[in-house]
Amino acid sequence: MLIVFRFDNPSAAAAAPSRHLTFNYLLPVNAWLLLCPNSLCCDWTMGTIVLIESVVDLRNLATLIFYAVFGGLAVYVILKHGSRTREIIMVNHFVTNYFKGYSDF
Repeated sequence: MLIVFRFDNPSAAAAAPSRHLTFNYLLPVNAWLLLCPNSLCCDWTMGTIVLIESVVDLRNLATLIFYAVFGGLAVYVILKHGSRTREIIMVNHFVTNYFKGYSDF
């Protein structure tokens, strides 16, 4: 079993609501870094991304927008059977698998 210290990964050692909110926030953070890598950091430990403690935190809006965009793409792919459908599926698959390898899910 992997032992995670709070110093190394504060979000993994946090309580349940804060952990889930922060882990979901990491997806839009990684998407933003993929699109605009100007704030890359060599070490993401020690609270670089501050924990999300409540549901009313504004950073949850970024998480909702991220899921809305990917949900909209999924609905578009399901309802529209055009020539661009394969391209959208491929990009969606690439982005989700890219994040899966670097997140704590």
